[in-house]
Amino acid sequence: MQPLNFKHLHYFWVVAKEGGISAAARKLDITAQTISGQVSLLEQDIGQSLFVQVGRNLQLTEAGRTMLHYADQIFMLGKELKQAMERGDSQRARLNIGIVDMIPKSNALQLLSPLLQTSPNTIKLVCQVDGELNELLAKLTLHQFDLILADRPLLNAEALQLRSQPLATAPVMLQGTPELVAQYQAHFPHSLNGAPLLLPTRNTALRLQLDAWFAERQIYPDIVGEFSDSELMHTFAKAGIGLQPAPVIPSKTIPIDTLQNLGAFDQVEVQYHAIYSPKKILHPALEKLLNPTNEA
Repeated sequence: MQPLNFKHLHYFWVVAKEGGISAAARKLDITAQTISGQVSLLEQDIGQSLFVQVGRNLQLTEAGRTMLHYADQIFMLGKELKQAMERGDSQRARLNIGIVDMIPKSNALQLLSPLLQTSPNTIKLVCQVDGELNELLAKLTLHQFDLILADRPLLNAEALQLRSQPLATAPVMLQGTPELVAQYQAHFPHSLNGAPLLLPTRNTALRLQLDAWFAERQIYPDIVGEFSDSELMHTFAKAGIGLQPAPVIPSKTIPIDTLQNLGAFDQVEVQYHAIYSPKKILHPALEKLLNPTNEA
């Protein structure tokens, strides 16, 4: 297959954005015949129609919608590249990190802090938080991310031609405001019978562990809220709505918040993983994050 002609792609992109060949011709200040011919060459190159005539209007085919999706990303990156060159940012590497949103933001900071410590003033972190690991993985396979932080291993990593590497293990504490901690501290954990709890939603790895922990001890808390976002759960906890489970990475000195620890969920822990593509050349800072023992 011949390499994609980006001039043809640009003409297609403008036609799709402007809604027709005549409008695109006015936008680009060239003849409609030229644009029509260039789009036809692109269709011949890929072997599929990108537009279909409906009355007087052009509509994208399924192939056209797919082409437009990728063209949007290509020309957005081209714009960012030009801006970076104009700013003189070419010496500062951009590292795109996807983060599962049930990872507490303080833990994400602790996990990523070695990147900034080992490569000061040489990288720029661009972090995107998303609730769906599958959504992040799709973007990773499209090389939109350099790395994903997840709160569980990727079980089918080999089939997806990815790697899932553990970064840290965090025991889980139960936290709350000083008033709630004082109220339920005596006889912990059995004091949690009827206690107001804020928990992750049922599709998370931590929630499965917590449900089993409570069932094994025959403890029945009052679940007053379920959350798919750790930051929102934390906000409710700080307001005194209920107690929250919080994975805490040990041996770190970054201050976290004003909530107090009530007690630990023994034998419950969260393992944070870095997911990345072994086919992509990694920035040296990422190499050090993944292989800290290899530092000189």
